[in-house]
Amino acid sequence: MRARLRLTLALFLLALMLPGLAGCWSRHEIEELAIVMAVALDAVPGDQVRLSVYVAIPRTIAGGPSMGGGAGGEPPKAGEVISATGSDFAQAARRLEDMVPRRLLWAQNRVLILGEELARQGFHYLDHFTRERQMRLTTPVLVTRGEARKVLELPPGIELMPGTILTGILRNRTTFKVELKDLLAMWEAPGDNPVLPQVVMTPTPEQESREVRSDGDDRGQKGGNKEEGKKKPPEAVAIKGAGAFRDDRLIGWLDERETSGLMWLRGEVREGVITVTLPAQAGGRGPGQASVIFHRASTEVKSRVEGSQVTFNVAIRGDCDLTEATVSLNPDRPEHLAAIQEAVNRAVEERVLAAVGRAQQEIRADIFGLGETLHRSNVRYWRQVQDRWNEEFTRAKIQVKVDLYLNRLGMTNRTPGKTLDIGGKGATQGRTR
Repeated sequence: MRARLRLTLALFLLALMLPGLAGCWSRHEIEELAIVMAVALDAVPGDQVRLSVYVAIPRTIAGGPSMGGGAGGEPPKAGEVISATGSDFAQAARRLEDMVPRRLLWAQNRVLILGEELARQGFHYLDHFTRERQMRLTTPVLVTRGEARKVLELPPGIELMPGTILTGILRNRTTFKVELKDLLAMWEAPGDNPVLPQVVMTPTPEQESREVRSDGDDRGQKGGNKEEGKKKPPEAVAIKGAGAFRDDRLIGWLDERETSGLMWLRGEVREGVITVTLPAQAGGRGPGQASVIFHRASTEVKSRVEGSQVTFNVAIRGDCDLTEATVSLNPDRPEHLAAIQEAVNRAVEERVLAAVGRAQQEIRADIFGLGETLHRSNVRYWRQVQDRWNEEFTRAKIQVKVDLYLNRLGMTNRTPGKTLDIGGKGATQGRTR
């Protein structure tokens, strides 16, 4: 009797479970979805914001970049840019749903781009994207001058979608990457201020040559069609420089050289190439150049407080390989390698000091996270200055010591031709391995 009761109860529970096991209750067919691949955020007049999304066209993506193009041999568009405005981004997102016959899927979004005007108003507008369950906290965040929507309107190139292009550049590790979770951490840290990579739009070499020819034709033909001489919009994007924030508002910009110094000081250099100028050579030859590539680098920052003066000692160490030298190089002569190594160390130090100068004099905010270093090493003093740390940072001393070692010379240990002294006289012949 008891066994029969147990069997009946088990069958009853199994019957209750069958409807749930028959399928996924939250499933969405791909034909019902509009896949968002990139997001651009802008501020518009009237205290409104504009949400622009790049929605993929599945049939175009399936064909890949090699699909046949349309008129003029241009590659097909992989998606459409759709925009909506609202008092906040939650309202704008709801209005986007009303404009698209499919349900928006945010989980595949590749990048989040902030327009300049919105970035100057503050990060509070990002609250919707931190709460949206489909939005990944590992989404890269970028900032651009002007309107962010224009980046999404980029014509297709090697990659069909702008989000794929930008994430591919970030994966190359030639610049730093800030994900949404990193941005929130920098924003909330009392001893740090956010800094974001900058997206710039540049003309392609083919477009520049067309513009030069067009300008020449316009000058040579009076009364010609003025529309032909107009410049076309940029056709490529690049990540150059950075936007610097104080608290949650965009304050200014760093150029490429200063951004490189920022990366060195924050310890975010993984690999990259730097080109330096070397002293004049013997035989009447002018100064040459050398390029080295970095594979490993580390940055150690220590703080010291003497009275009310805060000093940070920055030690940068690493290895680099020689990739090109437009000077006659003989590695058997230590002064030749020392000249290149000294020039590289000096160039890195100058970049770091340039970034520090911009941060202390113009941005007037600690964008290097030095306050966090002070917080860890001297809690008592940090409690005295944490509420005014950005002001204290402008008076801090930052001393930089760079020690990069030239490790490898490539497949040959000399440059072609006779070897001349760097900054001296005499000539010797190097040898090839």
